[in-house]
Amino acid sequence: MKKADLSSKEKILLAAQKEFAARGYSGARMEAIARGAAINKAMLFYYFSSKDNLYRTVLFGVFSEFFGEIGRFVSQQLTPDLFLEKFPEIHIRFIARHPDLVRIMVFDLIHNPENVTAAMTEIIKEKMSFKPQPFFELLRRWHKQGLVSESDPVHFMMNIIALAIFSFIGKPMVEAISGIRVASDEEFYRRRIASVVNVLQRGMLK
Repeated sequence: MKKADLSSKEKILLAAQKEFAARGYSGARMEAIARGAAINKAMLFYYFSSKDNLYRTVLFGVFSEFFGEIGRFVSQQLTPDLFLEKFPEIHIRFIARHPDLVRIMVFDLIHNPENVTAAMTEIIKEKMSFKPQPFFELLRRWHKQGLVSESDPVHFMMNIIALAIFSFIGKPMVEAISGIRVASDEEFYRRRIASVVNVLQRGMLK
């Protein structure tokens, strides 16, 4: 969809995502978001009463898509090997489609961690249909059944996320070493997914 075809609210959210990615929550300016959306500031506050509300709406929009994909994938019939095969691809493909999300999260986890923690807590507890606790129970059950080596579901997921996300956080270093443009190289993503799956299945399955 072309930018000209977007509604005013959609233009605001797109401009806000770019501004938060560039400057974080504290540095982002509502005036800059209004300019980026090509609307006046009064219209911006008509749709979103505050910067905090706009920030949380941006995060909610992106994470609702991500957790929606995860929710459709997770089921009681899910096996550890299938999860470790499919989740890295879902995660890496999602970040590739939403590069601003990584910039927002990394920026604010360093400079404004309390705010991003509060926003994520609200989103997960109050707005998301997908809840982590039942999934964590599934991970604990896999360990008790002797299927996976990691007993702590938090560390289980951190191991996966760390491998998937570094290609994006460390993109300048990756591009300097490899000589390829990560963002535009489909073969890189395909091989990265296969490599992550290989490491996880060899290291985490029993």
